[in-house]
Amino acid sequence: MKRLLKVIASTLLLTTSLAASATDWYQVELIIFANQDRTAISEEHWPTIQEIPENPKAAQIQRATTEQLPFQALSDLSLKNEASRLKRSSNYRVLYHGGWIQPVYHTQTPRPVHIRAGEVLDNGMHELDGYIGVGRGRYLHFRPNIFFSQYLNPNELNTLQSDTTNNQPIESASAATNTINHFPAIPEILTINLDQARRMRSDEVHYIDHPLLGIIVKITPSE
Repeated sequence: MKRLLKVIASTLLLTTSLAASATDWYQVELIIFANQDRTAISEEHWPTIQEIPENPKAAQIQRATTEQLPFQALSDLSLKNEASRLKRSSNYRVLYHGGWIQPVYHTQTPRPVHIRAGEVLDNGMHELDGYIGVGRGRYLHFRPNIFFSQYLNPNELNTLQSDTTNNQPIESASAATNTINHFPAIPEILTINLDQARRMRSDEVHYIDHPLLGIIVKITPSE
């Protein structure tokens, strides 16, 4: 009887462990765009950023295939109308529109996906660089940690140079665990960081706002 109870207990433990590690697949689609209204550049304080975390464990988006593979690009995007409206507007500039499929686990510290887009600036930075993490608990947990770099015009440069609080470089919150990409300081380039966790429901379009940047995201269960 004791042996039978041990077998039952072991089976229950294995079943519980498998249930805890069970996961679902989701399609993640993003539009990341710049706000062309540059008023906020002169009106807000921006810390100097010369370092972008490099996470060797981050996933890279793979080419789309006929199979369902982790982190492969989506061949059919559902936010085309939203992207078209942004592109037609002089108020915004689309930096990235794309998506991928991935397994989503019960965790608030998911494996991030590396995003990089836009032109390469004089200091070696891409206009858009950073990471997107998607995990879940009761809700989906969306965690962008992206860096947007752009050139400053002379008036903006003069305003920021007169702000003494802007002369102290900062490190990313991820710097303690990741290697760091260091870029030379070029006064005419401003880099900002958008790092905002957000709980979401699937099949809904969500918007994350920032004075200089915006993200439209839709996370959809994948069959």
